Amino acid sequence: MSDNEDVGLKAALRNFGDLVRHKRQACRWTFHGLSEKTGIEITALSDVEAGLNPLTEIERETLCDFLGIDIDAFSKMLRKERNKESTKNVDTAGQLRAAPVVDLKRYRETWQRTTSHPED
Repeated sequence: MSDNEDVGLKAALRNFGDLVRHKRQACRWTFHGLSEKTGIEITALSDVEAGLNPLTEIERETLCDFLGIDIDAFSKMLRKERNKESTKNVDTAGQLRAAPVVDLKRYRETWQRTTSHPED
């Protein structure tokens, strides 16, 4: 997994957790009540809301179905965040032109002075 994918996953988990928390609180469900109705452990629900655990696909679908969230919500969030991160790191031509250029001639001259040449 690349850094962009890792950052995208963390952002998607956070966004999904916020959505789940908002829906749970809007419906006035406690962790205990939601756990009993969905069969998902309280600690797993807490971790989802904290953005630490994506759940299994089946648990995520069960939770989304119960709370009235689009079943593909997490997948869409993940795709969106990964795309956002990958386009954030793309260099524009202007940025590349403004980047410092290495002076190879200076390094070559230093190398030639410090390197011993074999004698015949």
